[in-house]
Amino acid sequence: MRFRAIEHRLPSRKVTNEEVVAAVRQASEKHLSPDELAMLERLLDGCFAASGTQVRYHRAEGETAVDLAAAAGEQALAAAGLDPLEIDLLIYSGVARGVVEPATAAMHQHRLGLHRASAFDVMDACASWVRALYLAHTLIESGRHRNIMILNAECAGRESYRYELTSLDEFTHWHPTVTIGEAATATIVTASDEPDEFEADFRTYGGQWELCFVPLANLAGYAGPPPVPDVAPLQFVSFGLRLMEFGTRKLIEHYQENPRFAAFTPDRVFGHAASDGASRYVLDACGIDPDRYHFAHRTYGNTVSAAIPVAMSEALRSGELAAGDRVLLLMASSGVTTALVKFVFLT
Repeated sequence: MRFRAIEHRLPSRKVTNEEVVAAVRQASEKHLSPDELAMLERLLDGCFAASGTQVRYHRAEGETAVDLAAAAGEQALAAAGLDPLEIDLLIYSGVARGVVEPATAAMHQHRLGLHRASAFDVMDACASWVRALYLAHTLIESGRHRNIMILNAECAGRESYRYELTSLDEFTHWHPTVTIGEAATATIVTASDEPDEFEADFRTYGGQWELCFVPLANLAGYAGPPPVPDVAPLQFVSFGLRLMEFGTRKLIEHYQENPRFAAFTPDRVFGHAASDGASRYVLDACGIDPDRYHFAHRTYGNTVSAAIPVAMSEALRSGELAAGDRVLLLMASSGVTTALVKFVFLT
């Protein structure tokens, strides 16, 4: 499988930690005492420092996710030297969407003029793009498809941000919210006769789904009372410390128990940018050289399923990622899903 293009686009509004802290203080001061507000600010500063959070990007007024994704898709088509009608499959891989049905891919297929492509969605929280890449490789190897575009528009941060806390007790399931950034990415892969050494391995720990979720209005009727009372529909809930501890532990176990991946010597390593601090911990535990890893959280925040393709796009533009490089992807996502993927980066 060849990577014909990996492109990303960011929304225009840059959001700093200082802006977030000021907004949280202003929105929460009617509920919290001055001492509690000071404590809240210290807690936020500590979380930002541990994760490496500095800035994130959100859509400005008038910017839409579909337009950002179209821009990324058009960049990818141009970089690949392909006409829209040469794409025969579009996979939308992401959490952010405007409707439950139909497939979000349908909106993007129409907007990009991919009129000969069938289109559908793949969703596994932050692991969605990795799942889609594995599926695209399988379909290309089967001979069913030749040119596949994987698209996501992780643009829900602006709506999911909740600056108002009524109690410090909410902090444990709230603080990851304000690290979320937005981004759109487009990846085009195609068939190749060269060996790519592609392999992927996934594990799921479904009993931990309540550690991080975005509820719909019918959640209680569908699955029973949620772990957080009075949670609003589409409000991001994440028990960040518990999720990070469980996810990193299982990802490390996954890597160490799989000799084919542990024996693979990568030139470049990419992972989910939920926290640069957590990424360093995983690399150290797995004995992976951090100089081979692309740290992206500090630059973009947590861009959900767009995190790995954003990092690869950036590395490709800078020359850090080059044709022939041996690449390792490490992923721990809500669900909880862990994923290992390795391949030779063919272009």
